[in-house]
Order: sequence, then structure tokens, then C-alpha cells
Amino acid sequence: LRAAMGMQCTLGRGARWGFRGRDVPRGLGSCHAARKDLWVETTCESVLLESIERGVRTFLFSSDEGEVADRRGWVASCLDRSTASTLPTAEIEDLNLLFSTGDGIRTESGAHFASSCTLETPEDTTRLSQSLGASSAGDLFVVHFHSSSKDDDVWKIIPAENLIAAKGMTGSKILPVCDTPGEATTMLTVLEAGTDGVVLRTEVPGAVTEVAGFLEAADAKETLAKATVTRVVFGGMGDRACVDLCALLKPGEGLLCGSFSRGLFLVHSECEESEYINSRPFRVNAGPVHSYVKMPGDRTAYLSELAAGDEVLVVSPRGEARVATVGRVKIEHRPLVRVDAREAQTGDEISVFLQNAETVKVVAPGGEAVPVTSLEPGDEVLCSYQEGARHTGIPVEERIVER
Repeated sequence: LRAAMGMQCTLGRGARWGFRGRDVPRGLGSCHAARKDLWVETTCESVLLESIERGVRTFLFSSDEGEVADRRGWVASCLDRSTASTLPTAEIEDLNLLFSTGDGIRTESGAHFASSCTLETPEDTTRLSQSLGASSAGDLFVVHFHSSSKDDDVWKIIPAENLIAAKGMTGSKILPVCDTPGEATTMLTVLEAGTDGVVLRTEVPGAVTEVAGFLEAADAKETLAKATVTRVVFGGMGDRACVDLCALLKPGEGLLCGSFSRGLFLVHSECEESEYINSRPFRVNAGPVHSYVKMPGDRTAYLSELAAGDEVLVVSPRGEARVATVGRVKIEHRPLVRVDAREAQTGDEISVFLQNAETVKVVAPGGEAVPVTSLEPGDEVLCSYQEGARHTGIPVEERIVER
């Protein structure tokens, strides 16, 4: 089947498990514990430096960009000058240098590493899908999407979905070549599971940071702590924000919100049914506009700042986190309740204002959703606690008083 393929594609077993010594690639990926791989292809020195500092370990070069020794020397020079490397050890041997050739992708020593496939027609996608169905663990495919005509749009998303479906549970990997961070994040999420990684081909500083940040946020985990409620009091009237997401939340999930940036309460979604109102599993009644909400990348924002298209962090009672896009923020004048609680480890008192309504709930340590109208002193709730200050939502080392 592989020999019969008519498209421009050199197929072969990814030989990374069979290498010895320096030829052994030390992990395809870079900065994502879920094994989403990020490779970078660039001729820009600032992009290469940025990639090293963001923890990227795999770099792809064209075979006509210079001798292997020249590329290795260039990367080693950038590695020596890197001031914020996230690599465990700043050694050239910790990086994988790969080279595109006419018969696939090879290592520094010339050993075959991955197949390189160019898809120009639907028939190309069909043939590669057939090969993916017959592939096995260790097979790795780097995919280039092109159009056979300059007048035609290049189809990428639907072909990528077809390839992911065809690959199934074979254990092989698909890495599409992407030219922008937007294209890369799309490929990493198509058909929900996404591709196994991307090859980011860029000469633009900041592009690698954007994709690496997306991968880190997708694998985020929050450390949640217990807090004991000390008082629940009527908080007057205020402008509270309902955050409606482009995602459905499961029981136990919610947003981290609060009056103090150091202590954010896990506020439950409106996913639970009641006799008086339909469930809205996409909504979190998050509190008044002054409150903080947790964002990806360990950032916070004020609820008043959120708008359609922003991203927030959805958190489960176990601290599992995922990124969700805001579809709408609805601000209305409503009666409020203030909940004060003492964080278990430090004894620090934190606070949150929420709408005084039976549908507004916080999450207890067991994952149960507790209405604010039922909260009493002594009840335990979940929170995210992080000592320190923030400036424009970013953690900083600074003395701050919040009360």
C-alpha cells in the first residue's frame, strides 16, 4: 500500500526507538506534559532563541539551509546565549535537530526519523488516511497542506479531521506544518482530540511563545485548598456578571473568582436542574464586576474586563483545568451576598461577593455544589490560594494588602 501511494510522501517507521548514543531523540515534544509535540522550523535567530527559552527541544531544518555542522553550531551558539532556558540542562545534546530531505525527515546522522507528506488533492488525503489506518506505534507523519491550483483555497481542517479519524488508536502521530499560531492552535484542537503536535514554521518573534502558552494552558492544573466559611452577610446591591461560555460545564466544574487575587473561590456553573428554571451548563454567575477571575497562563482579569472571545480557566474539584472561550458576558444589577472564609493552611481570610440567589453555588471539597443561600459558618469550600501580589493580572514579587 505504501509503495503504491502516488502523492509526494515518503513513508517509513519513525526510528526514534532504535537509535543509539547521540542519535536517540530525547523526546519529540517540548513543553506539554500531555505529549503534544511542538517542533519549530525557522531561519530567524531571535525565533530560535525564543524557542529555546520556551523549552522547545525539536528543530527542523531544510537540507539546503547549510551543512549539519553549521546548523548544529548555530543552535549551540543560541543555546549558550539563552538567559531564560527552561531546559533541565542547557546542552546541545538535549535538543533534537532534524533535517527535511527528498526522502523524508532525518536525524543529524542521516537516520530516517519521520515521513514527510504533501497533500494537494482529496485523493492524497484518502491515500494517507489508508496508510494511517495501517500504521503502528512509532510511525510519524509530518503533513504539508497545499492546493494543486493557485486559485483554490487550501483545505486543512476537514482533511486533518479525516486523518485523525483514520489514525484512530494505532499509536502513530500526525504533525501538520503550520505557518501561524492561529493555524497551530486550530490543528491542536480539531475533532476535539487534535493532532499529536505541530511543526510551527515561522520567522515571527512571539509566535512560538503563543503556541507554547496554548499548550501549557491546555495542560494546566490548579492546586485547590480548603477554606472554612466564617460569615455570610448581605452585601447590598451591585452589578454582577454572568459569564456564558462556548462550552458545557460538568457538575463540579466552575470558575475561580474572588475579591482578593490571592484567594479565589471555585464558583459552580448553573448546570444543575431545578423546578423553577432550566439548567444553563454554559453559565457561571461569577459575581460583581470588581471580582477577579482566573485566566490561562496563571493570570487574572477583572470580570468587568471580560468580553466575547476572551479565554478563562474552567476548573474541576480535583484541580483539573481546561481553557474555555467566553461567548458573552451579561452584567445586571442584583442583590449580593458576601462570603468570608479562612484558608485552612495559612489561616488567611479571603472573601467573595456573589448574587444572592439559590442558583448561585460554590463547590465543597467533595465536589458538591452548595447554594450561597444555604452557606453557614463552619461549612468548607474549595479555593485557589496563592500568596503574593499581581500587577495587571500577572504574579509579581511585591508587598500588597488586600482587605
